[in-house]
Amino acid sequence: MIIYGNGLVGYILTLISLISASFAVIISFIVILTVIHHQYHNRLKKEEKITLILSTNIYIFFLIFMIVLIEVNIETLIGDVYGNDFDSSLCVFKGYFMASICCTIYHAFVTQAFFRLCRIVYSNHRWLQLYWFYIIIGPIQIVIAFTLLSPLVIWHDIHYLPKEHYCYISFTNLRDALWLVFGVYSIPVSCLSIIYLRITIFIRQQTTNQRLVVRRRVDRDISAIRRIILNISILLSLGLPTVALLLMLVITGIEHPLIYRTMWIAVEVGSAILSVQMVLMTPQLKTIFINRWLRNRVVPAAHPLQIRVTTTAE
Repeated sequence: MIIYGNGLVGYILTLISLISASFAVIISFIVILTVIHHQYHNRLKKEEKITLILSTNIYIFFLIFMIVLIEVNIETLIGDVYGNDFDSSLCVFKGYFMASICCTIYHAFVTQAFFRLCRIVYSNHRWLQLYWFYIIIGPIQIVIAFTLLSPLVIWHDIHYLPKEHYCYISFTNLRDALWLVFGVYSIPVSCLSIIYLRITIFIRQQTTNQRLVVRRRVDRDISAIRRIILNISILLSLGLPTVALLLMLVITGIEHPLIYRTMWIAVEVGSAILSVQMVLMTPQLKTIFINRWLRNRVVPAAHPLQIRVTTTAE
C-alpha cells in the first residue's frame, strides 16, 4: 500500500482521529435522544430545564462538528492511499464551517457559565433566566461564530491543502493563525475568566447573613462553573502539541508536516473524552442516565421460601 501525503505516521494519526470522532458521534447522539425523551416525559424545574438545554446545545454542536470531521478524515485517508484530489466548489465553505462550528462549541461553554453568572449576580433580572432565552441563544451563537471568523473568507485565505486533502487556513499565514486562535480560544477563555472573577468578587462583597441564605445555591453554581472551566482546560491542554508546533513555525519559519493531523487528533480525542465526561460531571445528566440504568436492570424474582412441615401421628 502506497501512503501519499504525510506518510504512515500521518495516516495512523488520522485513523485514530476517525475512531475518536465516531465514538463522540455515538455518545452525543445517545445523550441528545435521552435528554429529549427525559424532558418530554417529565416535569422539570426551570434550572434543570435550562441546564439540560445548554448541555444539549453542546452535544448538538459536537455531533455536527464530528460528522464533518469524519468526512474530512475519510477523505484524508483515501487521499493518503490513492492520492485523490477532493478540491471542489464547496471545499472553501467546508473549511470555513469546520472552524466556525469549533468556535461555536467553545462559546457554548461560555453560555453555560453566563447562566450561572445571571443566577448569582443578576438574580433580579428574571429575563436573563428565562427558558426560552436559552433556547434561542444556540442559533445566535452559530451566527456570532460564523461572523467572527468571516474575515478568513473575506481575505480569501482558506485554500485547498494538497497533503491534507481538504480546505483550511495555512498556518504559514500568521494573520490567519492568530485570528483563528483569537476567535476560537482567546475570546472564550477570557470570557470565562471574567465571569469567574465577577462571581468571586460579588460573593466576597456579600454580608455573612446573605451568604448563609444563598450559600447552597451559590456553591452549586460555582461548582458548575469550575466544571465548565475544567472541560475547556481539557480541550486546551490537548491542543498544546499544536501550539508547540505553531511556535516552532514562528521561530524557524518551517511548517511541521504533521501540524494539521496533530491539531485534529487533539480536537477529536478531546471531544470523545468530553462527550463522556460531561455526562459524569453534570449532575442532571448523570442522574438521568443512572435512573435509566436502574430501571433497565433485570432483577430476578426471589423464589418463595418453601418450608416442609412434617407432622407425626399421635
